[in-house]
Amino acid sequence: KEALEEITIPRGYANEEPNLFVSVNGVNYLLPRGKKSKVPTHVAAEIRRSWKAQEDMDQHIDEMLEASK
Repeated sequence: KEALEEITIPRGYANEEPNLFVSVNGVNYLLPRGKKSKVPTHVAAEIRRSWKAQEDMDQHIDEMLEASK
């Protein structure tokens, strides 16, 4: 049996879905926003990887906008 890890999904905006849909290797998870959930370690790692990718993209966009001024 795989180890579980606790992860908190941020609340998000008012118009966002109340749950975060995550699918890893064909297994789907629906995690409530603003609450802690226990998920397999590889799912938590994928969620963090996704957050980091979004952060990197946002930073890159900010840099491109600043360079275009």
